[in-house]
Amino acid sequence: MATEQLIPLAQPALGELGHACAFFHSKDEEYRVLMSFIKDGFARGDRAFHIVDPKLREDHLRRLRLAGIDVAAAEQRKQLEVRNWEDAYLRGGHFDQDAMMALLEEILQSGLALGFALTRILAHMEWALEDRPGVDDFLEYEARVNYLLQKNASLTVCVYDCAKFDAGVMMDVLRTHPMVIVGGVLQRNPFFVPPDEFLAELRKRAPGKRGFREGVTANNRQLRQTIRDLMALSGIPVAWIGEEPEQIAKDMAFLLMSALRLAVAHVCLKRPDGTAVEVSRAEQWPEFSNWLKGLEGPPRSANGMAIQSRVELPTDRGSLYTLVVPIQMDAEAGWMAVGAQRPEFPTEMERLLLSVAANQALVLFQNACVFHEQKRTEQHLQVLREEIDRTSMFEEIVGASPALHEVLTRVAKVAPTDTTVLLLGETGTGKELIARAIHQRSPRSAQAFVNVNCAALPPTLIASELFGHEKGSFTGAHQRRLGRFELADGGTIFLDEIGDLPAETQIALLRVLQDREFERVGGSQPIKIDVRVIAATNRNLKAAIAAGTFRTDLFYRLNVFPIEVPPLRERKEDIPILVQFFVERYASKVGKKIRAVDQRTLELFQSYHWPGNIRQLQNVIERHVILCESDILSVDEAWLSTRESAPQPPGLLMEKLLNQEREIIESALAQSKGRVAGPSGAAAKLGIPPSTLESRIRALKVSKNRFRPN
Repeated sequence: MATEQLIPLAQPALGELGHACAFFHSKDEEYRVLMSFIKDGFARGDRAFHIVDPKLREDHLRRLRLAGIDVAAAEQRKQLEVRNWEDAYLRGGHFDQDAMMALLEEILQSGLALGFALTRILAHMEWALEDRPGVDDFLEYEARVNYLLQKNASLTVCVYDCAKFDAGVMMDVLRTHPMVIVGGVLQRNPFFVPPDEFLAELRKRAPGKRGFREGVTANNRQLRQTIRDLMALSGIPVAWIGEEPEQIAKDMAFLLMSALRLAVAHVCLKRPDGTAVEVSRAEQWPEFSNWLKGLEGPPRSANGMAIQSRVELPTDRGSLYTLVVPIQMDAEAGWMAVGAQRPEFPTEMERLLLSVAANQALVLFQNACVFHEQKRTEQHLQVLREEIDRTSMFEEIVGASPALHEVLTRVAKVAPTDTTVLLLGETGTGKELIARAIHQRSPRSAQAFVNVNCAALPPTLIASELFGHEKGSFTGAHQRRLGRFELADGGTIFLDEIGDLPAETQIALLRVLQDREFERVGGSQPIKIDVRVIAATNRNLKAAIAAGTFRTDLFYRLNVFPIEVPPLRERKEDIPILVQFFVERYASKVGKKIRAVDQRTLELFQSYHWPGNIRQLQNVIERHVILCESDILSVDEAWLSTRESAPQPPGLLMEKLLNQEREIIESALAQSKGRVAGPSGAAAKLGIPPSTLESRIRALKVSKNRFRPN
C-alpha cells in the first residue's frame, strides 16, 4: 500500500469523543483510510487492540506489514494485540454484552498497566450478522460503550461493511457514535443520540424488535421505515461534507450502494444552467463502465418520454442486473444507472426507493448549486469592490512618444489572443494599465479582470489567495473560499510582482499554466479553469534564476509574449501631456481652477530622472495641486532633489550579491580543501545541506578542483 494514497484522519476531532463508526464498501477502501489512524497510533506510542474476522486475520496482519509496521516487534513489546472476534464478542459461541463491556474495560486498564497512555481499538463488526444468541443486543452494547469510553483513554473505531448492513441498521449505528467516517472523511456525527436517550428508545420497542434483526411482517411498515431511513441518509452529505454540488453527487452514489447493497452506481445530476455532474462507483466492474460509454441517458417510450429500463449485463463474474432511472418526469434533472448481482433486482420496493432517493438528491443538489453560485457571485462582487475602491495610477493611457507607441502596437497584436503576456519594467511605469488595456481589447473583456499583487501577500497565505481553500484546511479557515484564479474563470488574472512568488507557489502556478487546473488548499478535487494570465515584474528574472529564487520552467511559461514598458525618463516628450492630464484630474477633485503650469516647473520635470516613474509624477502633482493658491501651478524644486542618485542599472544589486555568495562558497571550499560533504566539508561549515551547496556551486560556476591538493 503506497503511503501517499493514505487519507489522514483528523486526530484532534476523533480525540474529543473517542468513539467513531466507519462505513466502507471494500477492504481496500477501508485500509486506505484507516491505515493512517493505525500508523499514527504507533508513531505516538499508543497501544493497538484490533478485533477481526478470524478468516481475515492473516490478511489484516499482511496489510499492516505492507504499511511498514513491524508486527512481530510490536506484539513482542505488547504494543499490538490482534484478537479474533470469536475470542472477544462471541466468546462461548454467543454475545454477552456485559461480558464484552468487562473485557473492554480490562483491555483499557491493561494498556495503562503496561505504560501506554492511550489504547486505540479497531473493531470489525460483521460478527453482528451471525446467527448467534445475544447478537440482537449489539446496538444496546454500542450505546453503552460510550459510558465506558468517556471514563477511559481510548480511541475506538467500529468498522461496518456497507454491502452487508442495510439502511435501517446503518441509521441506528449512526445514532450510537459521536463521530463517523464516511467517504474517507471524519466528521462530528449530527445524528448522534446520547446513550441514555437511545437506550430509553430501545426499551420502548416491542420485545424481539430491539435489535436490528427484527422481523417486520407488514410490507407497508417495512416500506415506510426504509423510505424514512433512505431519506435521512440522503441528507447526510450536506450535513457533513458541505454544499459543494460535486460532493453531493459522489455521496449520493456512495449511499445508494450502501442502502440498496448495489455492486455499481452511476449518478448524473444536472445543474440549473444545464451543465451536468457525473459520478461512477464501478471500480471492480469494467463491463459496466464500458456499457455506460454508449449510454446517453434513459431510453424513451413511444411518445418520447424517458422511462425506467432494466438490462441484464453479462460479465466475467456472472450477470449484473442494471436499472436506468430518469430523475424528474422527462429526465430534465439527470438520471441514474445502478446494478446488483441479485436476479430479483430491482424489486418494486427498490424501484420506489430509487425514485425517492433520486428526488431527495435532486433537491439537495440544486439547492447546493444555487448556494454555490451565490457564494461565487458574492466573492466576485467583493473583488470588484476592491478594484473600484483601489486608486489606479490613471484612468487611461496618456502619451504620444515613440517608446509608448511601440508598446501599444504590441498590445494591439497580442490582445485578441489568449497568449500569456509578461510585462517588464521599473516600478510605477504603468504595467497594470497595460494589462487592463490588453484585457479590454480581448474577447474576454466582458468577464472579470482580477488583480493580484504577489508582493503584498504573506508567503503563508498566497496559495490560499490564489487557489482558494477548503473549510478546516488551516487555522482560521472557517468556510470554503474561492481563490482569485477561480474568480477569474472566463476572464483575465493579472499577477503583479510575479518575481516575489515563493518557490512552492511557483510550482502550483506552473501546473495552472500547463494543465489549466489546480486544487484548493486542503482539497483533493482538481478544478478546471479557463483564464488568461498576464504577469508583471520589476525584477530581473534571469538574475533571479541564476540566484535560484525563480524557476526556469516557470519563466519560459510566462515569457511567451514579453512587453517592455519604458521608464518615464525614456519618454520625456510625454511629460507635458501627463502633467496636463494630472493637473486637470486633481484640480477637478479638489474643486480648484488651475489655468496653466509654470514653464520653469515643466523644464524641471523634463530634466528630472523620475526614479519612481509615472507614479511619482502623479503623486508630486496631486500634492502641489492641493497646496496651490493661484491659477498657475508651480513646484518647489526642493521636492525633486537633484541629489537623489540615478537608478542603478537593472541587475547590478543582484550581481553584487552573487559575487558575495561566490566568495563565501570559495572560502569554505578552500578551508575544506575542495570537499563538499562530510563533517569537515564545506556544506557543514556553511550550515547547509550538501545537495544545496552542490546546486549553488553549479549555478555560480565555481570550480571545486582548484581547491583540492594535488
